[in-house]
Amino acid sequence: MMFTRARKFCACPKLLVGALALCAITATLNAQTNAVYVQSNISSTKGNSILGFSNDGAGNLTPLPNSPYLTNGTGWGLLRGQKLGIQNDSDDQIVINAAKDLLFTVNAFSNTISTFKINPDASLTLLGQPVPSGGTMPASIALLEGLQSGNALMVVVNKSADPNQNNRKLPNMVSFTVTPDGVVTPNTTSKVNFNSGDGPSQAVILPGNMVVVDVQAAQPSYLAGYRLHSNGTFEALTNIDAPPGDTVFLGMVQSPVSKYFYAAFPEQGLLGVYSYVASAGTISMVTDVATTGVLPCWLAVSNNGKHLYSGDTMSGTISFFDVSDPTKPAFKQALKLSTDVGNGTPWNVALDPSGKFLYAITGLALHVINIQADGSLMELTTPLKLDLPPGTLPYGLATVLK
Repeated sequence: MMFTRARKFCACPKLLVGALALCAITATLNAQTNAVYVQSNISSTKGNSILGFSNDGAGNLTPLPNSPYLTNGTGWGLLRGQKLGIQNDSDDQIVINAAKDLLFTVNAFSNTISTFKINPDASLTLLGQPVPSGGTMPASIALLEGLQSGNALMVVVNKSADPNQNNRKLPNMVSFTVTPDGVVTPNTTSKVNFNSGDGPSQAVILPGNMVVVDVQAAQPSYLAGYRLHSNGTFEALTNIDAPPGDTVFLGMVQSPVSKYFYAAFPEQGLLGVYSYVASAGTISMVTDVATTGVLPCWLAVSNNGKHLYSGDTMSGTISFFDVSDPTKPAFKQALKLSTDVGNGTPWNVALDPSGKFLYAITGLALHVINIQADGSLMELTTPLKLDLPPGTLPYGLATVLK
């Protein structure tokens, strides 16, 4: 009996160690990577890339395996002594599909689109070669998914606003068909041309296959609405001008829970609210609200549709609005960004999938900003300095949980 009892007691630690090891293996297998991607926008020939980082849940970023990932394309840049125009006035330069297995990005100087496979560890693998964007200086990508064919439609806005490109084409919007495995094919009859100098900056796809384009630099600046058909062609629906005064549109985001979208008026420091009726193809302005931030441009909205954030370029702030009632947005906060790294001037903003962090690019810095339970913001960590050549102008943000 004593011998048997001793054997039982000796076996218990082994069983415990085995159980702990199994738990550790299970936890490793179930671990998810909270990733954020930034486009380097390097302007040396075929030097453009995507920088990938994982967030440890406390806001600390670590490069993903084998990052950066070359796009085999070329970004835009400034020549010595050249001043910045509207080249960076765009959004959605990087997008990820709903299945979270494909990432698409623009190459603004080589006028191409690159496609990556998102691997289980959130690292990227370039798929094939970049495809021509169908115009000059591709600036924004939007995806229409869930088609009966199993394919998706990709909408690309070509801004044509790079003074360093010769033989620039008219700015335009075109579409591509994308297969589930990432093959991108142009729809040759899909082009919509804009006037020279119009500088369209972003496309947003609303329910009902409705596409809204922010035609930023037109006189007057306006939103253009189209129906995107399953063959990739566009049907013009409506145009709505910016309100009277020195006003331009720059920055849009759709509410995920209601038939509204938001648009920024940087020069007046306003956030506009628009309703839409997809079946009728109509857009109507509802209201606008002021922020203390100067030049609000880049917008992001929480998954529950209650909190909206704008990157305010001139004041170096992130504004927070309560949009629980989308028809009555309430300005709550303007967080001044750290200038310990970068220039403190936000170009793009994006929410992480957990809703706990907001990312912002400011020059060569990537900020990780904590989001409190009430939606307010605190910057608790020093911005990450991006390892890029001096003078590089990174832009574009996308996030994924793998």
